[in-house]
Amino acid sequence: MRTLPAAAKKKESIAEYIIYMYQTEDLILSYDLNLDDILEYVIKHMSSDAHVLKEQLLWYADLIEQMRHENIINSKKRLISTQAYVDRLTGLHEILLANDNVYQKNYAKTEKDIQHHIALSDNKIVNPVQIYLNGIYGMLLLKLNGKKVSSEQQSMLANFGSLLAYLSEAYKKEYTQSE
Repeated sequence: MRTLPAAAKKKESIAEYIIYMYQTEDLILSYDLNLDDILEYVIKHMSSDAHVLKEQLLWYADLIEQMRHENIINSKKRLISTQAYVDRLTGLHEILLANDNVYQKNYAKTEKDIQHHIALSDNKIVNPVQIYLNGIYGMLLLKLNGKKVSSEQQSMLANFGSLLAYLSEAYKKEYTQSE
C-alpha cells in the first residue's frame, strides 16, 4: 500500500510536512473548496492507479471538510491540526534555545532577520518558527511564480531552513514514537 505524500513528508520532516500542508490548503482554496474541480485538475494527474486516486480523493475530501468546519476561507488562517505541529515545533524551539548550544548559535544568525520580519508583520507574527515557515513557503511561492530571490534573501532562507531542519530532527526524536 502506497503512503500519501503528506504522510511520507510528516514522517521524514515535520517542517516539510507543514509547508506541504500550507501549499495543499492554498490549493484547495484556489479551487474554492470544490472537490470535483480538485479531482479533475489535480488528483487525476497524480496517478493512474484507482486505489491511489481514491485514497487521494478521500484525503482531499477530509481536508475540505475540516476547512469548512473551521471556516477557513483564505490563506491567512490555517487548519488547527497543521498549526498544532507549528506549536509543537515552537515548544521544541524554546527548549533548544534554552539548552542547546548548537541551536543557540544558529539561532543567533537569524535574530536580525526575525526582528525584521516581526516588524514587517506589524507585530502580528512574533513566533520565530512561524517566521521560518512563512519565509520558506514564501520563497517557494516566489519561485513558482517565476520571481527572483536575491542572494541576501537566499542566505536568510538558508539559515531559516537550517533551523527548521534541526527542529525537524529534534521533533523526530521527541514525537515519532508516539504518532
